[in-house]
Amino acid sequence: MFTSIVLYIYKMKKLIILFILIPIINFSQTLKGNVIDSISKEKLVLANITYLRNNSGTNTNLQGEYTLNIKEHLNDSIKISYIGYKSKYISLKNFNENKEYLLNFNLIQDENQLNEVIVTQKTIKYKKKYKLSEKRDGDISMFSLIGHETTCLIENPKNEVGRIKSVKLYVRKNKNADFIAKFRIKIYSYDKVNNKPSENLLAEDLIISPKNKTYQYVIDLENKKIPFLEDGVCVGIELVDENNTSKNGDKIGPGFRFTYGENKQLTWYNYRDKGWAKNDLLNKKSNSMSNLMVSMTVLMEN
Repeated sequence: MFTSIVLYIYKMKKLIILFILIPIINFSQTLKGNVIDSISKEKLVLANITYLRNNSGTNTNLQGEYTLNIKEHLNDSIKISYIGYKSKYISLKNFNENKEYLLNFNLIQDENQLNEVIVTQKTIKYKKKYKLSEKRDGDISMFSLIGHETTCLIENPKNEVGRIKSVKLYVRKNKNADFIAKFRIKIYSYDKVNNKPSENLLAEDLIISPKNKTYQYVIDLENKKIPFLEDGVCVGIELVDENNTSKNGDKIGPGFRFTYGENKQLTWYNYRDKGWAKNDLLNKKSNSMSNLMVSMTVLMEN
C-alpha cells in the first residue's frame, strides 16, 4: 500500500512538471542570434529588427545579440537595419515549428554616402557662425516609446553648404517614468521632392545618455565634419534600450519638447527604421503645426 502511494505521488509530480513545461514549449517559438558585419564579422550593437505589419520589434544588445518572439507573426516579415548598412528583409512563414531558431543576420555596408560633399568640405574655410531653429510659440511635452524616432527639419536660409557645429535638444522630464532610455542621434539629408528625411549623414552610431529632467542638452558635432546642406538637414532622436530590459507598458523618460510657431510640417516619425510618417498635430486656432523643438549651430563661409 505504501509503495502504491509513493508511485502515485511520483507520477503526479511528473504530470505537474509536464503541465508546467507545456506553456513554456508553446511560447518558445523565437528567433535568436546576432547581427553581424558581413566582411569583418563584427557584431553590430543596437541594430533594429522590426515587423513590417505592425509597430513592434526589438534591437540587438551591447553584445550584438537579439531574441525575437515570432509566434503570433508567422504571416509577417521582419526588417533588419543598421546605420551605414543595407537593410535585410526576411519572411517568417517558414519558421513554423515550436522551437528556438538560431539565426544570424549578415549585413552589407552601404557605400552610397555623401562622400563627395564631405571631402569637398575639407578645403572650405568657415568665417561665420549661425544659430538656427524653427519659430516658436508655446511649449508642449511629448513622450514616446522605445524604438520610436522623432525627426525635425532645420532649414537652411542661406542655401549654401556649411558644416554642423552643434545641436541642442530640449529634453522634458517624465515624472512617471518606469524606464530611462538613451537617445540615438541621427542627422539626415532632406529630400525636398518627396518632403521627408533621406540619407543618414552620420556613418556611426551616436548614443547619448540624457538625464530624466527638463533641460537643454548640447551635442558637440564639430569633429564629425557633418555637412549642413543647401536644403537643410533633419535631426533625429530615437529612444533606445541597450539591454532590452524595459517592459511593455512601461512609461519611458525623458521626453521631448514640441512647440507651435510654424504653419508647415517639419517633423516626422519613424519606428525602428521602418518608414517615415508625417506629424499632423495642428493648432487650428493659429493654423500652425507642432514641431520638435531643436536648434543647431552651423559654420558657413559667409
